[in-house]
Amino acid sequence: MTAALFVGLATLDIAYAVDHYPGEDTKTQAQDQFLGAGGPAANAAVAYAIVSGQEPTLITALGRHQLADLVRNDLTSHRVTVVDATPDTVDRPPVSSIVVALEAQSRTVVGLDAARIHAPFATEFTQYVDQASVVLVDGHHPDLAIGVARYATRIGVPVVLDAGRWKPVHDQLLPLVDVAICSSAFAPPGFDGDSAALLDHLRAAGPKHAAVTRGPEPILYTADGRHGAIDVTPVTRADTLGAGDILHGAFCDDYGHSRDFVGALTRGSEIATLSCQSFGTRHWAESVSELRR
Repeated sequence: MTAALFVGLATLDIAYAVDHYPGEDTKTQAQDQFLGAGGPAANAAVAYAIVSGQEPTLITALGRHQLADLVRNDLTSHRVTVVDATPDTVDRPPVSSIVVALEAQSRTVVGLDAARIHAPFATEFTQYVDQASVVLVDGHHPDLAIGVARYATRIGVPVVLDAGRWKPVHDQLLPLVDVAICSSAFAPPGFDGDSAALLDHLRAAGPKHAAVTRGPEPILYTADGRHGAIDVTPVTRADTLGAGDILHGAFCDDYGHSRDFVGALTRGSEIATLSCQSFGTRHWAESVSELRR
């Protein structure tokens, strides 16, 4: 069985778990710390590897900086094959500083993302699309995302869009994707409707299926012309860091072979909920035997 292809952002994440979000100009001792690869596409690729037992490929931008080696080594240790679109870059990769406030079940992220990185699309990347069961793009590297999505659409490989917040590239990506899974923070220019209206807006833009995640609230979706909702199991003192990314990775595992949108979305939600019960984006892997079919 062919594995999934992920295209997008990889960062170095430094996360701290605390009971309450620190006040300004204070010092706080953390309960725990996480250091490793982050970013929507990278986290989704790791989640896919954990759940499926397969080795996915991630096309991203890292370069030759020493911090990039930390990101690359973490990904490869989780059986993710890394393809670097900017292998000669010497600039440091994006670094995200994260505070996870457990009692509020919130995470606060400060980082540059891919704002200063240009990752070009190269025709050699099409070989990874040829081998993929499904492709996920997060839109953080626009040229990469559009190039891969366009080729995948041409040869009939389904494309999944992870859309946390609106980016200009989404105008070009939405007509190229089969599935769009967005957060409630996704707000296209001029759109002022609720999550249900957002689903119709997304469907009109091109995707066959669409869903909106809303934290602990039910996931809303539209599939085959009908709307529905998937309940989310509540978690106390949750760490929501990367939960949406993990949902996407698990979704791609199921959807890549079943093409069952609602079933894959339900399973992705269950795994994302499981991930919230431990700190960081990796510890939930200890329960992987419960997740595999």
